[in-house]
Amino acid sequence: MMITTGSPIGINARLLLQPIKVSDQKKLSSLMMDIYRPVYQHLWFDDGSYYVDSQFNTENLTLELAVSNAPYYFIIFEEAPIGILRFINHLSTPTGSIEPSVKLHRIYLAPSAHGKGVGKKVIQWLSQEAHKNKQQYIWLECMDTRLSAYNFYKHLGFKLFEQFTLDSPKMRREYRGMLRMKLEVNGNLQGC
Repeated sequence: MMITTGSPIGINARLLLQPIKVSDQKKLSSLMMDIYRPVYQHLWFDDGSYYVDSQFNTENLTLELAVSNAPYYFIIFEEAPIGILRFINHLSTPTGSIEPSVKLHRIYLAPSAHGKGVGKKVIQWLSQEAHKNKQQYIWLECMDTRLSAYNFYKHLGFKLFEQFTLDSPKMRREYRGMLRMKLEVNGNLQGC
């Protein structure tokens, strides 16, 4: 079984994953307000606060941390929290088109960390862990209007395999299109 929680995980000398605890909720919410709203506020009828409040409140965080196969981390770069990572081990897609594999549920990085190789290193680490644990794929969902995210995943070797539309009345209709992408896990990650 893959790593679930516990001690910090060092990816390299400058980058580590720090497990999130319920007691970190205020820190998590504040970090996500700073990361999410500037980049995604255009998606929502408000400034994105509704989404951040709904996903990173104490109740939802408690529920997500109770899922034993879903580690949740702060991404720490050069000793500062600059993002989050959550993945779910042994999970099929909603349509069943991908066998139980690792779902990359959340990866958010502060805009100041973009272009520094942090996201690539984190996904490379996740790919290596999935390979060690005999998972066939990593799969994720990304917005069809976020071309920078789509191109980042594509550069790493992820391939589009499904499209769907979010049912989210608080989100502007033109931004509800989503893509499911998968990466075959073989121990080597493209683009790294």
